[in-house]
Amino acid sequence: MKSLRYALLLTAIAAPAYAEGIPQMDQTWYANQLFWLAISFTLLYAAVARFIAPTAAKILGAREQAINEAISEAERAKREAESTRLGSEAGGESARAKAGEIMAQAAATASKEASDALAKLEVELAHKASQAEARIVDARAKATANMQQATSDLAAAMASKLLGHDVTAEEATASSPIVNLKKAS
Repeated sequence: MKSLRYALLLTAIAAPAYAEGIPQMDQTWYANQLFWLAISFTLLYAAVARFIAPTAAKILGAREQAINEAISEAERAKREAESTRLGSEAGGESARAKAGEIMAQAAATASKEASDALAKLEVELAHKASQAEARIVDARAKATANMQQATSDLAAAMASKLLGHDVTAEEATASSPIVNLKKAS
């Protein structure tokens, strides 16, 4: 309802203007409108050509120059980064090679030290084995001597019991067939 009232009010206000016609379409005003159009266009063209276009050209030129400088700076940084990357790769390769050499030297040193220690251990074990063999020979000789003495004493005791009189160990050993066999061989 309110919108209808507003529409009626606007129609009542605009009615006199429509009755007279639109002044821009009145043919008596064409020459005047063309004159002011030419003056306005010329002034606007002169303002754009003299002030606005050079300023815009300067701004666009500065922008293009800044872009070109940024591109050249980026390309320079890319080249530097590439050379740095290649240098670091070369450094990494040389470090790997040096590490390989160090590891080979360490392995050779460890191998030499191990072979030296093994040779020393073999000499030490051979010396201990000869000492042990000498002790075994000595122990065997002592055991044999003790066994002969014990055998002689046992033979004398048995002969004393069998014969009924005391027999000395030397007599029992002298009459032993084993001793006589040893002497013969």
